[in-house]
Amino acid sequence: MLLSQNEAELFFKLHRSLMHFVNQRLGVVSDVDSPEEFASLSPEVRLKVRDAFLDNCELLQTFVEENPARLSKKELDIVFSWRHMVSGQFYAFRQLKNYMVFLSSGEPSVAYGVVALSEPFESVIGSRVPQLFETVLLPFQDKIVYDGLLSGYNIHFGGGIKQTLNNSYREAKERLGIVASLPIESSPTPIAKSTTPRKSKKRASKKSPDVKDVVQIIVQLTDEFCHDHLNDEYAELCRKLVDKLSRKRPSPLLRGKPKSWASGVIRTIGWVNFLDDPATQPHLPFTFIDQVLGVGQSTGQGKSREIRRLLKISTCDTDWTLPSRMDDNPLAWLLEVDGFVLDVRHAPKEIQEIAFQKGLIPYIPAVAEINTAVNVVNAEVAPPNRIFQFKINLNGTVPAIWRRIQVQDCTLDKLHEDIQTAMGWTNSHLHQFEIGGVRYGDPELLDDDFMDCECVDSNITNISEILPHDGTPMRFLYEYDFGDGWEHEVLFEGCPPVEPGLKYPTCVEGQRACPPEDVGGVWGYAEFLEALADPDHEQHDEMLDWSGPFDPDAFDAEQASQQMRQGLPAWH
Repeated sequence: MLLSQNEAELFFKLHRSLMHFVNQRLGVVSDVDSPEEFASLSPEVRLKVRDAFLDNCELLQTFVEENPARLSKKELDIVFSWRHMVSGQFYAFRQLKNYMVFLSSGEPSVAYGVVALSEPFESVIGSRVPQLFETVLLPFQDKIVYDGLLSGYNIHFGGGIKQTLNNSYREAKERLGIVASLPIESSPTPIAKSTTPRKSKKRASKKSPDVKDVVQIIVQLTDEFCHDHLNDEYAELCRKLVDKLSRKRPSPLLRGKPKSWASGVIRTIGWVNFLDDPATQPHLPFTFIDQVLGVGQSTGQGKSREIRRLLKISTCDTDWTLPSRMDDNPLAWLLEVDGFVLDVRHAPKEIQEIAFQKGLIPYIPAVAEINTAVNVVNAEVAPPNRIFQFKINLNGTVPAIWRRIQVQDCTLDKLHEDIQTAMGWTNSHLHQFEIGGVRYGDPELLDDDFMDCECVDSNITNISEILPHDGTPMRFLYEYDFGDGWEHEVLFEGCPPVEPGLKYPTCVEGQRACPPEDVGGVWGYAEFLEALADPDHEQHDEMLDWSGPFDPDAFDAEQASQQMRQGLPAWH
């Protein structure tokens, strides 16, 4: 739904008059002599004036009192009603018949029904929703509109975040319905009661998205920069570094702007790999990173220093070295054996295999045949001699949901990722292994939520250390989402021979689709399928709206294998 042409012309007239007045008072942009000239400025420049207005909301009262644009009383009443504005970050969540639902990012969420101005939202933001924007919502003749300025991020939201938004939307509708006019009569905010807008209250109402949203924004920025100016190796390490920062509790990513963190992340990976050295390829000055991302040099430097301090990153750190540069990194190959430091590349094959299994070296030089740096990036090296095969059964599901996978030796944390991607989970919740009565997991994550729960660190425990060396089958438990309680029986089936030309990890076979996240465990999934299968079920429309089309029998082993090799998304 759009404003009528007359309504749209009136809105733009009033809004540009107010913004021109604000600019004159605050001097944000020079040489703008009329509202019409202000309207011709670029959106980026007008955003600066709008943001300055949000810090000086009292100018709205001044504008109404002085009436510099010689508006009629009816027009001034409309402008004065903008004291009930709501600014902040919103998800453009769902297009309904009469408006687009804008879901506030704060808690508790509010669902606003927002009418487009002169162009439909699909033309302004595209057809893909949800999308995250920063804007200002304004009352306008018994409707809610936005101020014509949407500052957004070109990011894609995964299933876990979409599910969270669906839940927030349902809660918002139950609490207030869809709010289609301002102020909110049933639950007015302090700013809605005020006759004079106040800067402190206005800014306090602006809340940041959670860490998942921030991570996706930062990764989008680093991916775009690396795609345009560096390469896929840099992009992958940047994603890994953002993920590492997101795991800190509380995550530092919630402080500061995403573009500042993006600059710091790229700078950090570049610092480890001597990006500013003209002798390296690719080569860039660090100041170029700041310029492209639109942050100050001191800001980029400061974020990089903070990241290196938080994660104890050092020069030539092997965890953050580009795969194509690993051969030239001496720290990747120097090991202390019986008190002597040696270059493991010149050690016997048996020692190389032990070092590789413990995660001390990136590959086995004696058996790895590396052709180019790209081969290193794609892990196209001769695989180690042992492959581990597992069958994963999702307990309690009838018919059974299961996968059979083959992986190289790796940490339990990497096996967790392989199970997630093979099954089809989104890694939106905590997990743990229980093997031989011993609990394995990520201590940093588990200790945040469960007091006095000790576990063996799955980040440094290789599967070869806990599985029978002779390949004897054994069973253990993998639990995911302690709320829904998804328990997986993992059966180690032995060590099949390496198949020449086959890339690992791989999903050999399986059956049935993975349940949606947050569906309520085994019993909730059964109820979900029952409602989805019966068009007359009282929850059929709600479940279809929540999940979209869902085929419980769908499964593609090749697609699962591709997802395993691609790995988890940045947030996990």
